Amino acid sequence: MNAILKERIGERVCALKISWRRASLEAGLEAGFIQDIITGCSKRPSEDAVASLATVLKCSPAYLTGQSDDLACAAGAQGATAVAPDAAQRPDAVMALRIVDELLAAGHIEAAKVAIRRALKAIAVE
Repeated sequence: MNAILKERIGERVCALKISWRRASLEAGLEAGFIQDIITGCSKRPSEDAVASLATVLKCSPAYLTGQSDDLACAAGAQGATAVAPDAAQRPDAVMALRIVDELLAAGHIEAAKVAIRRALKAIAVE
């Protein structure tokens, strides 16, 4: 579930053009909630947390967790934004760049460098 959750959070954050921090805070969660999921610090977020995040990301919890692949039905009535084709193919890269941007903005240069190295390593493996 965690890989699908990471991918789908990345897709929705990109499609809605909001930061992971903003999405976390708007869901009533800690600012680093999404970062913890992406980095693997949080292996199993609670159902309530996923439901809150899904509301902000304009989709259903079932879509985020991979129990449903139908985003249109999950968020259609809420006016979901279509995912850009490139973002749909590489949501992990988009999310990594957002994390690096947030780390740099907060002055965490070394942490940003580590995130960049990990992203480059993941790309090289593919």
